Order: sequence, then C-alpha cells, then structure tokens
Amino acid sequence: MSIKTAIIGYGFAAKTFQEPFLRHLDEFELVAASGSSASEAKLHWPTMTSFKDAQLMIAEVEADLFIIATPNDTHFELTKAVLARGASVLLDKPACTSSDEMQALLDIEASSKGSITVFQNRRWDGDFLTLKQLIKQGRLGDIKRFESHFDRARPTPKQRWREQIGAGAGIWFDLGPHLIDQVLQLFGKPEDVQADIRTLRDGAEVDDLFSVQLGYQDKQVTLHSSPFAFGRPLRFDVQGSKGRFVKYALDPQEAQLIAGKAFTIPSWSADEFANYGRLHTESGDERITTELGNYQSLFTQLAKFLKGDGENPVSLASTADQIRIIEAGFESAQQGKRITL
Repeated sequence: MSIKTAIIGYGFAAKTFQEPFLRHLDEFELVAASGSSASEAKLHWPTMTSFKDAQLMIAEVEADLFIIATPNDTHFELTKAVLARGASVLLDKPACTSSDEMQALLDIEASSKGSITVFQNRRWDGDFLTLKQLIKQGRLGDIKRFESHFDRARPTPKQRWREQIGAGAGIWFDLGPHLIDQVLQLFGKPEDVQADIRTLRDGAEVDDLFSVQLGYQDKQVTLHSSPFAFGRPLRFDVQGSKGRFVKYALDPQEAQLIAGKAFTIPSWSADEFANYGRLHTESGDERITTELGNYQSLFTQLAKFLKGDGENPVSLASTADQIRIIEAGFESAQQGKRITL
C-alpha cells in the first residue's frame, strides 16, 4: 500500500525538494495539495485534489502524511491540526519559531497517533557525509576547529516571505538550521552561543548575514553565511590533531533538482571533480572523493518508519535544541555578549 500524501504549501520548496521524490518512489502517492499553485501538481498527479485553504484540506482529505512547506510562522498551528487528525507530518525545518512552540509540539506529538519528521535533508549532503566518514575513520584526529559555511552570491533582496519582516524570517532562520543541525549531529549540544547577525544588503528587511560561534570546551565551532560570496564559496574548513579537511562549493543536489536533472542518471547527485575536498596531513595532502549526496534516503527511511519498519529519520526531539540555539543567536547579536544555553 502506498502512503497517501498531501502537501500543504505547494510552492517552490515543495516542488523542488519534496514532490520529485514522491514521484520517483513507489512508496508514496500524492492525493492532495494546497496553495495558490497547487493545481500545478496535477501535471504529474492527475487524480489529486487541489485546495486553496490548508485547514479545509486537512479536515477533508484522508492522508497518512502531510508535508508542511509553508512559511515558518504557520508551522505550529498546521502541525497541531494534522496531529489532531492522527496523521503524520513531514515538517520543513526548523519546525517552529520558538522554544515554547517546540515544547508544545513535543507534548502534542507524544499524545497523538501521528508523528513529526523534520525535513532536515542536508544530513544527506554529500560533503557532510564525506566529513562524517573522515571523522569516523579518525583521519582528522580530535577536532579542534570547525568552520562551516553556507555562502551564496545574492546581493539583491527578493520579494519572498523569507526576506520579509515576520516570525521565522531572515537568513539565520533559513540557513542557520541546516548548519546547526549538522554540528549537533557531530558534536552534540554546545554550552553557549556568540553571534554576529546583520542586515547588510541595500533594501533588505531582515538579517542576511551571520557569523556564529558555538561554544565547546575542546573545540572552536563557527557557522557562517554571506550573500556576497562571489566565486566558488568555502564549505568546510575542519582542523584536527591529525589533519585538516578543506572543501569548497555547495552540495549539487539542490541545483540539480531546480534544473530538473534529478534521477536522470544514477549519479545525478555526484559532486564535480574540481570541487572534491582536500585532506592535508603532516605526510602530505590528497584529494577526497565526495560521497554521493542522498536526499532520497530521508524519504525511503520515512516510508519504512511510517510502515512500522524503521526509526524516524529526523525526529522532532533530535532537532529540539536548534530553536534554542537560534533564539540565543538573536539574543547574543542584540546584546553583544555570549549567551549560555
């Protein structure tokens, strides 16, 4: 039996990061979608039903899974409504906009027949998978300095909700969760946060640049995003007691999905040779082949979980610390001091 799925907020994110995987995998069937562009999904799912109103769709559609890809400030109420029906949710990161909402969702999920999976697809970036493997193999030794970037060349603001004033808007709420999540996967919860979060583009309404330090006793961890990164951007600079790994350029899966090139060949998610990272040690340096990125794994693991044959690939509980770190980042930037978690 396929997993009957409905998409709430059928816009760019859903069309790019979620619907293509539903189409590619036999485990899922899209039965409904809501949003101003929802009818476009009929191109690939002719029998699905489109809705303008999300709450009406939640009330009327019999679906096992609802994918929520709406603005961040709508996630809490929509997720509550889905869980009240006993269905499950694939919820776009960072799940909600405050620690209070996060705790409430954890409590509601615990008493619901449904479940929440957070859409943290970048746990399956090829560069991150490669770095995890190097650390696991001990090739870097004890990590002493960790620098992670999500830089782009976007010097002109766009008219979209992520760049307009509102709860959950701005680059720290947009890209910060990806970088925070990867650090939490590697090192666990930090002790404190010190942040420089700014609005630097002409005409920008919300923050568009950040440099944030997460406090650990045994290592320095810095997260960074800039809209002025012309050329090939730095992705990782990770230094340890045995070696240093340096990687440039972002994972190619997003670009391939946007270009409609996903699934065209088995290696569609492969990194370019020129973007392979380099491992530097006392004995020399070597080019490290980037592992294949695998966003599809999130969906295949989710299907198994929903069918009772596996664990939740990205449980809400596993992302709970992210919201507090985001809040602490804003507090630190506003107060000009380190915030203890």
